Amino acid sequence: MDDSPQPGGRRASPGAAALEAHHDAPRSSSEILTRDRLTRELRMSRNALVMLAAPPGFGKTTLLHEWRAGEQRPVASVLVEAADNDPVLLWTRIAEAIKAVEPGLDGAAEIALHAPQPDVLGAVVPLLAHGLRYVGREIVLILDDYQNLGNRDCQASLKLFLDSMPSNVTLVVSTRVDPPVIPVATLRARGELLELRAVDLCFTEDEEEAFLNGTVGLDLRADTLAELHARTEGWPAGVYLASLSLRKTDDPVGFVGGFGGSNRHVVDYLTEVVLDLLEPRTRQFLLETSILGSVCGPLADAVTGLDGSAELLEEAEHANLFIVALDDDREWYRYHQLFAQLLRAELLRHHAARVPMLHRRAFEWYRAAGRTDEAIQHALAAGDVEAAAEAAAERWSPSLAVSEARATLRWIGSLPAEAVARDARLSLARAWAASLTGRPEEAVHALHAARAAGIAGTFPDGSSLEATEALVEAFMAGRDAGEMSAAAHRACELERHLSLAWRPVARLALGWAGYLAGDEAALPLLQDAAALASELGQSLHASIADALIAQIALAEGDGDLAEAHARDAVAVLVGGEDVLASGMADVALGSALARSDVAEAERLLDRGIAGLRVRGEPLAIAEALLTLAPVRRGRQGVQAGRACIAEARELLDGSTDPGMLAGRLEEVARSLTPAYRKANGDSDLTERELEVLRYLAEGLPKRDIATALFLSYNTIHSHTKSIYHKLRVSSREAAVDRARELGAL
Repeated sequence: MDDSPQPGGRRASPGAAALEAHHDAPRSSSEILTRDRLTRELRMSRNALVMLAAPPGFGKTTLLHEWRAGEQRPVASVLVEAADNDPVLLWTRIAEAIKAVEPGLDGAAEIALHAPQPDVLGAVVPLLAHGLRYVGREIVLILDDYQNLGNRDCQASLKLFLDSMPSNVTLVVSTRVDPPVIPVATLRARGELLELRAVDLCFTEDEEEAFLNGTVGLDLRADTLAELHARTEGWPAGVYLASLSLRKTDDPVGFVGGFGGSNRHVVDYLTEVVLDLLEPRTRQFLLETSILGSVCGPLADAVTGLDGSAELLEEAEHANLFIVALDDDREWYRYHQLFAQLLRAELLRHHAARVPMLHRRAFEWYRAAGRTDEAIQHALAAGDVEAAAEAAAERWSPSLAVSEARATLRWIGSLPAEAVARDARLSLARAWAASLTGRPEEAVHALHAARAAGIAGTFPDGSSLEATEALVEAFMAGRDAGEMSAAAHRACELERHLSLAWRPVARLALGWAGYLAGDEAALPLLQDAAALASELGQSLHASIADALIAQIALAEGDGDLAEAHARDAVAVLVGGEDVLASGMADVALGSALARSDVAEAERLLDRGIAGLRVRGEPLAIAEALLTLAPVRRGRQGVQAGRACIAEARELLDGSTDPGMLAGRLEEVARSLTPAYRKANGDSDLTERELEVLRYLAEGLPKRDIATALFLSYNTIHSHTKSIYHKLRVSSREAAVDRARELGAL
């Protein structure tokens, strides 16, 4: 607990370790928690400067007492008070403290201090530094409550002492405010600084459990401890203040669930040691920006209507006003949540009429910055539901990205249900997003709601609701190729009523539907979609189009072209940015590689199918499984291939119109199903021999059969000889004729 003078002239009394809080009950000395991890670090340090810089309540003074008690080096300690704001008085106290632990110290500095007009900078500090150089051992000098040292001459003298201090001396500064003249950055760069800040002084979860359950004896459950740790963020004073009420409550779970900045102990403490000591301008700034979850200079300027917020935030950080930097550039900050809750309560108590206006300003800033989540939150907090709905409609983008779909659902989910229901734009956005995230029932419900609200008007980008509805319906029809085609045709007919950003999506929908139907017109549509998407920077849509083009090329027997388009589909994606696009790209490339690199093909197909499962696109999954089936058969055996067929069949059975995939299913299934078992006692043809026989019947050369079955030429030659032997023939033609007679073909 800090021993500095408190408002009203009271001095805080010592108490529990790491808890510098005022409270309404005296604290027993038995409530000291040993901070071994911190004292160990302090004892090991031989840095020129050790700085403990943190807001009140982080246990700086108590930690110093604990460290000093076990430190082997002599420790001179000075508690800096406001009355010490005089260089002569300050250095008199420092010299006396050092003399008390090092009686043999040269007394030249003391003599200089007793001169009629002491020269602190020219004589006292240099003489003391010189004398310390010859004491013959290491020594520690602690200056506690350094923030009380406001006199510039005092600060300059300490800077001089640090610059001339011998290597056997360690200066320890404990402060609420970063020292203005000490070259912290330079010392840090030289490796001559040990810093312990709020993040270091916070209780760990283990320390919190040791204090609450061990020291105080509360016997709290693990989940209750975790909740309290999250709410206090490990702030030692906050933990102690919570313990005061926890000792008296019969419902610790309920208390912790509601513990926050409105707790009377927290309010009293933070008001007394923080808010009441702030300058009016800083206090008002903190109150008004407390409505923000995170804050930067431009945002704070917009909310408060003032200039210079970035400098105020930097000052608040240096003053350790319960503010946390969120990035290395010191651009974004947040307040400790208990402090933020107190600030918001104070704002409502004293300036309630300003709160809606502050939220409205925050909404406008976030909306202009394109940060829809925060914009909607502040619009709702300002009571402006219509503005929140407009922001959601404005930011909905024509993207097949699942991540963006989830964001859309999050925005819409934060709005009142009745506001969404009466706005066809929001219901259409919800239908689109729900279909992309594998929620078909929710998508259908939302589409019905949009129609009930009236499909008239436009989105902020100028796209008509009618054309958008057709496009939404096209991508919702993932189980029905016919419905997808009909809706996609309607969307393309209305394409002039869609913004440019939607047009690649419309052509992609029609091309995809045509591909599923086996329509030759699908290829030019997909090529147009890929080109326009690339031109507009829509890499995800370009990738999907290229993946489908690769599958068409493969079906037409052009493996090289298929692989080229598949690799393009993979290349335009950044880090697998979306499960649908990356899944389809992986499947396309795996399909293209199935005849040349079976192991890589299997890996890609497995990965692609996993992505498509997340998306929940049944026809795409089924098609991928049909490609995987022969690969799996070659790698893991017939049963593994048949498992792929079985799953694909189940998916397609759930589709009212699977398009060309129904025929492909039967084709692949036949290739994995033995057509012939002899009824007599002679040796049967094996399943592999039946596969080879079917290819012989098609007239394929043995080398092509070997490629199709992922086997060597010699193996196919051996299978062919075995077939001839079992069928008692000597040529391919005779073997095929005999097999047909027996019903094997």
